[in-house]
Amino acid sequence: MTLTNLLTEQAAAILAHKIVSSEQVKALEPRAAQMAGCSMFELMQRAGDAAFKRLTKQWPKAQRILVVAGNGNNAGDGYVLAKLALKADMGVVVVCQDPNRVLQGDAKQAQSEWQNIGGLTREFSEQNYTQFDVIVDALLGTGVNGEVNPIFQAVIKKINQALVPVLSIDLPSGMHANTGQALPICVKADETITFVAIKPGLVSGVGKDYCGSLNFADLAVATEFFSIANVKAQMVDWQMLQPLKSRSVHANKGSFGKLLCIGGNQGMAGAIRLSAESALRCGVGLVKVFCHESSCLAISSDRPEIMIVNKDLEAALSWCTHIVIGPGLGQDDWAHQQFSRLMAHLKRHPKPMVFDADALNLLAVMSDDAELLDTLAQLPAFVLTPHPGEASRLLACNIAQIENDRYSASKHLAQKYQAICVLKGAGSIIQTDEAQQQAQCWVCKGGNPGMATAGMGDLLTGVIGAFLAQGLTSQQAAVYGVCAHAEAGDRVAIQYGQRGMIASDLLQPLRAIVNGL
Repeated sequence: MTLTNLLTEQAAAILAHKIVSSEQVKALEPRAAQMAGCSMFELMQRAGDAAFKRLTKQWPKAQRILVVAGNGNNAGDGYVLAKLALKADMGVVVVCQDPNRVLQGDAKQAQSEWQNIGGLTREFSEQNYTQFDVIVDALLGTGVNGEVNPIFQAVIKKINQALVPVLSIDLPSGMHANTGQALPICVKADETITFVAIKPGLVSGVGKDYCGSLNFADLAVATEFFSIANVKAQMVDWQMLQPLKSRSVHANKGSFGKLLCIGGNQGMAGAIRLSAESALRCGVGLVKVFCHESSCLAISSDRPEIMIVNKDLEAALSWCTHIVIGPGLGQDDWAHQQFSRLMAHLKRHPKPMVFDADALNLLAVMSDDAELLDTLAQLPAFVLTPHPGEASRLLACNIAQIENDRYSASKHLAQKYQAICVLKGAGSIIQTDEAQQQAQCWVCKGGNPGMATAGMGDLLTGVIGAFLAQGLTSQQAAVYGVCAHAEAGDRVAIQYGQRGMIASDLLQPLRAIVNGL
């Protein structure tokens, strides 16, 4: 299965959704330009022009523009934009480290053209940044990997404190292009326009927050570039996916899977109830919950379609075709007992599994158990759905290490546990295990901050379990599940707003989504 065969033909052809490392962009951009019959200076002019058009579209009334320029090609893009703004009768000032410094390469020509039309250039410290309608961030580009020098750190701080809208060129200055990490400070842009290919750090984790609204311009070389580039990941949302297959008129409830949800320890009934109900709403034929005896009433209340058992886990495991475990499971003796019984059963009878919440925490404690890992490796499908805290426990590191490189973390999780890993968060990452197949990565475009609330992960667990139980592969179930979940959250936010959203709000939209409505 490739990165694109889950997508509609139209979505697969959109190059703006393909993610490529900054090193590849730097290395292959000149060759792509040559293939397209374009000089690198012409490419710089196209970048500056695209940025200027984005500025005037987003802020049509802006008249006073401050361009903050560095010393590299990113500055060249800024000088091109400044020249276009000046020719459009805007008030434009460029600030840089040393106005007398002559830049190198194509940036030198852009700088010279700005100077030749009488453009005003000042030192960073000579200008009040608050006097402008828009600040254009052309300070640092994709080549920054280590800590930003103190002079530029001070400039970034000044941009962020100006309380003026910011347009960042290619990426917010101070961001690591591949991870989104601040080095150690980053421009907080309102808009970012990136060129040639989407860089990984712009679309997941904190980098997604730094770049604001992300825009893409291929500079008319994308076809050539992607013919020679290796795509690192694919951005995806529900609208891009191929429609779910229609159901046979001869089907019965047994045709769509028997899903067992294990969790709901004492005082934590709600989590597994959300998983079970979301699974039903996404089309599973039969759902049974194995829970603590004290949780039975709370889980079944007003939802008679959910079957409940609190004894004889072995019988429930024999009944089901697919299993999710973790929501509301806890980590006490009861939880350990159910986890151990499950592992013993899976050793004899491997079944497709989704691990979430406390199942991940229990797995982390036993991650050195070779027999357990071998049992999990034999499963026909295995999906992990950690948030950054759970991921840090699974990899025995801290949360900052996870967030500083979400792509690397998700890849290591998939490799270590031979599973599909869904690393949740802004720009959730779905990563396959390269030991079982060619490693592939998807990044979800959808979702919103209103979904940062209790029970959302439990809901997602049920959605992924539902798709698995209906016959999708683990890759398909993870991608479709994450995208359907995000789409439901976005629909609720559009109708009611983000604040006050709760997990159960997504249940009715989920039903509509899986039915193509």
